[in-house]
Amino acid sequence: MNNEAIKYLAGRLIPALVNVAVIVLAIRFLGPVEYGRYSLVIYAVLLIVTLSFHWVQVSILRFLKGTSRETNVVMSRLFDLTVISALFSTVVVILLGILYFHLPIAELSLVAVFAFLNHFYLFHQAILQAFNRTVRLAILEGSDQLLIMVVLLSGLFFFHWKSSMLLFASMVIGLAGVLIIRSLTRVRGLLAIDLKHLYWDTRFSGKVVEFGYRLTLVLFLSHLLMAIDRFVIMEIWGYHDAGIYSALKDLLFKCMTFLSFPIYLSYEARILFHLNSRHRENAWISIKEGLSFEILIFIIFFIVFMVFKQALLQDVLRIPDANTWLIYLPLLLAAFVWQVALLFQRFLELVFRPGYLLIALGVTVSLNIGLNLVFIPRYGLIASSVIMLAAALLYAGFILILSIIAGRRLSARQP
Repeated sequence: MNNEAIKYLAGRLIPALVNVAVIVLAIRFLGPVEYGRYSLVIYAVLLIVTLSFHWVQVSILRFLKGTSRETNVVMSRLFDLTVISALFSTVVVILLGILYFHLPIAELSLVAVFAFLNHFYLFHQAILQAFNRTVRLAILEGSDQLLIMVVLLSGLFFFHWKSSMLLFASMVIGLAGVLIIRSLTRVRGLLAIDLKHLYWDTRFSGKVVEFGYRLTLVLFLSHLLMAIDRFVIMEIWGYHDAGIYSALKDLLFKCMTFLSFPIYLSYEARILFHLNSRHRENAWISIKEGLSFEILIFIIFFIVFMVFKQALLQDVLRIPDANTWLIYLPLLLAAFVWQVALLFQRFLELVFRPGYLLIALGVTVSLNIGLNLVFIPRYGLIASSVIMLAAALLYAGFILILSIIAGRRLSARQP
């Protein structure tokens, strides 16, 4: 792992810790109902923003890699697309907040502002990634999370604010603060946008859509798989049960994601190096090595969780209803299987077209939705946990089959 990757990984430590702390503080002090409302609203915003903006985000990484005489023009065109996407998403979020969530005006305003600002945060994030500014990217993400934590702690312990509105306010202040910091500390020449003119180009916009829509749909379906069971639980059992399930699922998946991230980052670089070298079959060997480390990390995490499980669920999170092995164990296994699938997925993205992943993920999400609608009304949280594990195993199975085929192809091409 190179120095830049190590710096970025170190910078990811603060966001990871803050994400876990937010879950613990929110579920403990605000309760399952408020956390459930927050979780569902945030995921709804995430789905909308992903569908409307991710194609722009991945295009930034493509079109701004390296240097070009037309970099400023391209960046201005991408910024104009960001503004259009932000306005569109905000309108959709407002309509959804009124018609589905029935949010009061104060919460609706905060959620709308969060959706709008999130586009520009992601825009700056993609710019820094495109120019390999890993340290500044870590500072951007870390500053956002620190601001969120400061606002959350202040609201909980100084103002005794016991509402999900505090979480929305924390998110908005975090984004607003980090965007202000970014505007004051940006590197000269790294971000040159002409705000006085509209750089709309239909042909360029078409290329952006053509390049990014498959990857956008893959990410959208991934988020939908993580969100759909929460919405089904809320519709049938209410926000209380949705909050319990969401808190446990978020905690396990975020912990597993962070623990697996060093492996993902390291082996992504190795896979790319081998695919670009004469020994392409070594990419498949690297994937198998990465899997062995994933298993080792999961075993350690599993032991630690099982030792402290009762204290965590009953005393820290105060959700004793989740202290049932048919609820926490499937989710714990699903978090591991999902990380394994993502590791193999990165390998496939470099070998196959995204259409293969899109079909596999589409089938998985469709079955997940159907099973949730059939079994959650009868079995509740147990059904949602088991179905999540089944969905993760199904998708991992698709990915594994495609990976084996890809590995054999690479070996066959090797002279």
